[in-house]
Amino acid sequence: MLCTAALETERDRESFQKIYEKNYLKMYHVVNTMLGQQADAENAVHEAFLSLAENFGKYARLTGSKMTGLCVSIAKNKAIDILRARNRYSEAQLEELVLYDKREEVNPEDAQEADEDSRMIRRALRELPDVFREVLVLKYFYGLKNKEIAKIQGVSGKVVEMRLYRGKQKLRVILDEEEVE
Repeated sequence: MLCTAALETERDRESFQKIYEKNYLKMYHVVNTMLGQQADAENAVHEAFLSLAENFGKYARLTGSKMTGLCVSIAKNKAIDILRARNRYSEAQLEELVLYDKREEVNPEDAQEADEDSRMIRRALRELPDVFREVLVLKYFYGLKNKEIAKIQGVSGKVVEMRLYRGKQKLRVILDEEEVE
C-alpha cells in the first residue's frame, strides 16, 4: 500500500495496515453516502488514509472507537472537499442519498404518491444546513444509532440528539411550506 511508505518503522506500517483493514469499509460507506459515486468515494478514503499516514505519529496511540471515529471524520472531511470542488450537490447526488425504501408498494397509485413524498423529502433535505442533513440521513436512511453518529461526527451523543431534534424541526417547517404552495 502506497500510504505505508510515509511510515518510518515496520511496527507503524503493521499498525497502520490493521487500522486500514478495520476501518476501510466503514469509511467508504459513509463517504459513498455523501458523494454517491464509487470513484469519488474511493478517492476520499484514499486521501484520508494518506493524511492519516502523514500524521500517524500524532494519532498512533488512539485505539478502537476513537481511531474509527478519527478515520471516519478525516474521510468525511475529504468527501466534503470533493463536494466543494464539484460546486455543491447535483440533483443526481441527492437522489443517491436514498439507498433503499423498506415499504412494499401495493399499487401504482400508492407508488406514485410514495415517489412524490420521497421527492418532497429530498428537496426539503437539500434546503437544510449540512450539519442537520447529515445527521438525519445517517439516522433515518442508514439506521445508525445516535452513538454511532456521534463517533462518525466526532461529537457527543447530546449534540447528535440536539441536531436530530433541530433538523426535524427545520424539515417540518420546509415541508409545511411546500404543502402550502
